Amino acid sequence: MAYSDDISGLGADHHWAFDGDALDGIGSANGTNTGCVFSGSAIAEDATNCMTTNGVGDRISIPTTTTINNSAQARKAVAGWFEFSAINQPFTRIYGEGNNTTNFQIVAGFGNVLTLEVRDGATWQVQVYTDRPLVANRAYHVAAILEGSAYGNEVRFYLDGVEQTNAIPADRQPDDASLAARGVAEFGDPAGTVGLDGTALLMVAPVNGNFNHWCAWGDEADAVLTETEVRETLFERGALADVTISSGTESAMQTALDAYADTVRGDAPVCIEVEAVSGGGDFSLDLDNITFNSKASCHVRYNGTSDTLTIRNTNGSDCSIVSAPFGGSIELRTEVSVKVTAKDASTGSVITGARVLLEADTGGPLTAGTDIISTTTDGSGEAEVTFDFESDQPVTGRVRKGSSSVYYQTASLGGSITADGYNVNALMVRDE
Repeated sequence: MAYSDDISGLGADHHWAFDGDALDGIGSANGTNTGCVFSGSAIAEDATNCMTTNGVGDRISIPTTTTINNSAQARKAVAGWFEFSAINQPFTRIYGEGNNTTNFQIVAGFGNVLTLEVRDGATWQVQVYTDRPLVANRAYHVAAILEGSAYGNEVRFYLDGVEQTNAIPADRQPDDASLAARGVAEFGDPAGTVGLDGTALLMVAPVNGNFNHWCAWGDEADAVLTETEVRETLFERGALADVTISSGTESAMQTALDAYADTVRGDAPVCIEVEAVSGGGDFSLDLDNITFNSKASCHVRYNGTSDTLTIRNTNGSDCSIVSAPFGGSIELRTEVSVKVTAKDASTGSVITGARVLLEADTGGPLTAGTDIISTTTDGSGEAEVTFDFESDQPVTGRVRKGSSSVYYQTASLGGSITADGYNVNALMVRDE
């Protein structure tokens, strides 16, 4: 299903793909273009081009309509993809309805920090800020949601599907039934005088950036978007990936992924996307020392509509954010060391040939009793295996040596395998 269909499926009243024009793909609120161009590269799925603003006065003006701006609304939502092409130092407005007195607007300032301001005259105001500046030439998805006091009584702001909580007031509650009617909606440099905190600011600096797939919901139940709808449908389904591992045999796809071994993936909406294996079915791929920028929003996305992809972190890979928003599923494993060292409780010397049995206990992803280690210690007194870590796995077990001298009493094992692995010294008491 195309991303435009995903947006429509969430009940949006309006959708401006900004793919070659400013037409409304769902409603009749077609935009009027002043100075914007539509020849830039797309910044989201299901688009060929994007809309660019880079000069004073560049804007798309949206006709006045009750589902957007010219009536009081107890619920509303606006969402879309935006990419800065430069660092915007003065206050600039990416999207907005109204003026400095009554508004619903997304504003950039302080080096590309975004502010969602919802203000109803002198009655109430909520401002929510992104937790970091947005870097240039990197696409982001934003979603702004208002729910009046009869509903969630909150203003919510999302960046790449993650709710932002830095706000004034801290509870982000309007404590009022609705937001009053506002002036015309605009993308880019506003035509009139607008402002922040009720103070008029003449925002005449250009908004240097690109737009794709903006949509709006009016005063209706669909406007109360859930966190899952914002993250999985609007962000994860719409994000472009830096790298695609195309469908093929499992071995061919592993070879394609190995081409990125020993690399650091950058700050991106989605770093690596993986298509379904040819012929269908569950499959596994190993990441070989592939690490990820801490600001990347999704490390690996599985695009399959069914079946399960298992991703394994090996050799220092640190994938931790995965998604499967199209109907399949993805499981994440990290290769960790599980080691038991047998030592003499009196002398501290290692014990060779001790029998180690370590099993899964209840409370973890493995079935209780599943063998994890079943072997004897080597010349260093160690019994070690690699383990695909999914979540904390409680373990139980024992170490014994009674087949040849020196004999030892049985030592018990316990604890859990964690993301750091499992490394235990079994102190054994002589039995002779």
